[in-house]
Amino acid sequence: MNIICWIRSDFRIEDNHMLAQATHYLEENEQANVEFVFWINPEYIGEYDARQQYFFQALEQFAKVCKTNGMPIRFIEGTETDFLKATEMADVLLFNAEYVEPFKTRDDAIIKKRGEKKTERLLDRHLLHPHAVKKNDGSYYKVFTPYKNTFLKKELPKPYPVDLKRLQERYQKRRQNNAFMLEYFKQAESDIDFKPGEEQAKKRLKQFLKASLASYEEQRDLPAVDGTSLMSRYLRTGEIGIRTIFEAVSQEKDSKGKQTYITELIWREFYYTILLHYPEAKRLPVNEQYTQIKWEEDEEGFKAWSEGKTGYPIVDAAMRQLNTTGWMHNRLRMIVASFLTKDLLIDWQKGERYFQQKLVDYEAASNIGGWQWAASVGTDAVPYFRVFNPTTQSKKFDKDGTFIRNYLPEIKDLPKTSIHEPTEQQRKDYDYPMPIVDHDMARKRAIARFKE
Repeated sequence: MNIICWIRSDFRIEDNHMLAQATHYLEENEQANVEFVFWINPEYIGEYDARQQYFFQALEQFAKVCKTNGMPIRFIEGTETDFLKATEMADVLLFNAEYVEPFKTRDDAIIKKRGEKKTERLLDRHLLHPHAVKKNDGSYYKVFTPYKNTFLKKELPKPYPVDLKRLQERYQKRRQNNAFMLEYFKQAESDIDFKPGEEQAKKRLKQFLKASLASYEEQRDLPAVDGTSLMSRYLRTGEIGIRTIFEAVSQEKDSKGKQTYITELIWREFYYTILLHYPEAKRLPVNEQYTQIKWEEDEEGFKAWSEGKTGYPIVDAAMRQLNTTGWMHNRLRMIVASFLTKDLLIDWQKGERYFQQKLVDYEAASNIGGWQWAASVGTDAVPYFRVFNPTTQSKKFDKDGTFIRNYLPEIKDLPKTSIHEPTEQQRKDYDYPMPIVDHDMARKRAIARFKE
């Protein structure tokens, strides 16, 4: 029996449902062997922004680990037909599921074309299947709190044990020509130290649990403090299993921080469910009453926002963090999204696409959910009349201006009394732009536009 493990976004050995299933087959059949493959379709590769760079750096790291363990990945380049041809010898094809589009349709087609041959799609990226949490009448939740309450009553899976020794002993080594991958890896090189890899993910989780989990509730909103887990990038590329994180957090001493962090993990599950039931959410508001809202065509405003030149220090520092590191602190994501959609009244989809291009931890469900929340057009979103005041947010969450000084070196010498809102003279002296929009005017305009 030939078993092929089709690697996608699951760059780890431990707690990997697909690898656990492969070891199960190897235990049952002494004649069986296993092989890892990774299929790359050049048509799906976007520009090499931070998101792509991180993905390929994580893949390269995983490929090295597999090779060191005597399990070299066979890379396949080409179309779906090329992939099917290169894996036709597999009696069993295993892969970890993606339930959202366009991946689900692609996977359905692969399963169909393999016909009678065994193909298994396994739940791995999430704790529960997106159809698992429903109301009593069989419909699904659109509001988070009742979803969470039902979610927590479910039996959650434990990390999957993977028998590495067995995989190594029964690994099928074929002649490979993986030279073409060197070009992908070369293009993914960057000046940013992303710290990819399963070992880095485990190390970071351990550090977070020890230093920040208990204080997570108070610290998570402060961008100048290393108070968040940074697990999102590792979950995005599957360098750590969601069960591993949930289990580790659950075993920690009870605290407000622990409960808040568990809630954040459940938000990830909730948004995934929403996107599955609303695949059109990529371009349409889940809250249908806002489908016809008239957004501004403001290319100059969008350019200033994306380059971090709006004249609002917290917004600009946040956007520069994104542009230079490929990541943005969660509180800042809310601030910049509110600024784009409410202060500038620019369509949330433009911001969502920009994040898709730039974020190393981009996951469609969470990103779309977050943008629709901030724009007040999504499920369980912030009410339209709640418009974040960027200056107030800045004073509250970056009190001394530490974060702003870090990313806006041109105004780092300003005293903390004016770092959040420089005077006109200070802006001239430090070559920092005037605000591109008056917040009070913009707030009234946004509320009026939504009321319409």
